[in-house]
Amino acid sequence: MANTTSEKPSSSKRNEVVNLRHGGKKDLTCPRCHYRRDKEKPRHSVPELVDSEKLRGAVGELRDAILAKGKFEEEAFMLGVLEAKVRGREYYLAACSSGRIDISPYLGQISYHKGSWKLPATEAAVPRIDGGRWTGGGWRTIKWEKVDIPLQEGGQAIPHIDQTCAAMKLLLGLGCLLRGDAWGAVEYVRMSEMYYVGPQNTTASRQWHGEGETCSWTAHSCRPCNIRIPYLLCDIASNWM
Repeated sequence: MANTTSEKPSSSKRNEVVNLRHGGKKDLTCPRCHYRRDKEKPRHSVPELVDSEKLRGAVGELRDAILAKGKFEEEAFMLGVLEAKVRGREYYLAACSSGRIDISPYLGQISYHKGSWKLPATEAAVPRIDGGRWTGGGWRTIKWEKVDIPLQEGGQAIPHIDQTCAAMKLLLGLGCLLRGDAWGAVEYVRMSEMYYVGPQNTTASRQWHGEGETCSWTAHSCRPCNIRIPYLLCDIASNWM
């Protein structure tokens, strides 16, 4: 794992420190509605998807529990955890990018809000590309509204745009939980990811490792997720677009 030279904040300030911003900063323009994400009116309920020290600890505990029970020397996978509070109700989700690894037996090892963590629902599956089209009815925002994510950029196909990343499973899973319910007030949505590459793995890219300023093993989002996340976070009503 990469080292970091950034100075760590004092314990009293750590929870106030934003470590990573998944999908870009809040002053970017949303690709779905074309408004700046932190514009006063209309304004995204979640203009910026950040993590926290507690979530970084949670994903670390999940990783440790998984590695303690199995040998993954040749594996490479992304783990992610998400917490949200919407209309006064709290949600806690965890996901793994690999379909070969069942993380459900290890969720109870997360001490932060112990016993509250769940997997995203099966109907929140990440769409794949088949015949030049998205499968499974396409993408949904965290408001569970349909959204079209392009397959090309500048006339060229976007590499790995249908990767089944942990972040995609988490955001689709949150939207699935909130569907059919009034959106209401969003207090927060936060997420933390961690990329594990086994010592004998020779195929995975290690470029997503070690980008956290306060935690050297925390991972930032890959390029396909940075493209997709802004679409999924947009909850601007269609009559505003």
